[in-house]
Amino acid sequence: MILVWALASLSVFIGLTLLWIVSLKKKDVSIVDAAWSLGIAFQPLVIFIANPQKDLFQLSVGILVLLWAVRLSGYLIYRNWKKPEDKRYFAMRQNDANFPVTSLFKIFWFQGFLMLLVSLPLNILMGTTAPFHGLKIAPFILAVVGLIYETIADMQLVEFKQDVKNQGKILDKGLWGLSRHPNYFGEFLFWWGIFLLSFPYYWGVTWISPVLMTILLLKVSGVSMLEKHMENKENFTTYQKNIPPFFPKLFR
Repeated sequence: MILVWALASLSVFIGLTLLWIVSLKKKDVSIVDAAWSLGIAFQPLVIFIANPQKDLFQLSVGILVLLWAVRLSGYLIYRNWKKPEDKRYFAMRQNDANFPVTSLFKIFWFQGFLMLLVSLPLNILMGTTAPFHGLKIAPFILAVVGLIYETIADMQLVEFKQDVKNQGKILDKGLWGLSRHPNYFGEFLFWWGIFLLSFPYYWGVTWISPVLMTILLLKVSGVSMLEKHMENKENFTTYQKNIPPFFPKLFR
């Protein structure tokens, strides 16, 4: 199974390298964002297929992860379709004369390394033969709730942005009235649920996955970055004062 894991990991980096070649032609590395979830899901699904002793529980988790990956990738493709390169990557391009070359290491392969870390609990879960027991129900439900929560949040945001009257405004209804980044909170729930599903097997290593995802959501490419883009929008100060950034408040 270790060999399968290694080959699956290598395949992720090969796929990212091919995607980097496409980005050179398009002069846009934003396409890597849509590959993020697919790269994470690829390894555990390959391990699941190669596992001769797979069971219904592993199949259920595999389907859940596949749904998460396809939904998120599809949403990002829809959101970024025919749009210019993301501001983050454009700024890096402006500050690095060799960016077309260095983007392979700084963007594509670096994200590939993060994919390997995030998928750790899934890889272990898909490679073990431990039977299902009742304690796995709660974390499975937690992951499902997280997936549904982030899906609804993204749908509400898409609907809001489709109305030209809302241009320059902030969505403060629905789940976005409970926290400023409900889509990231749903992602948070999903990955802690996945970690708990794999617990206690190799928990000394698998904890890296939800902790890393939490750091990314709060401090790197999630909340902190988007807050800067929201500062110039109408009523942001009031919105920031009344609505918590991440964990939703129970009452409006």
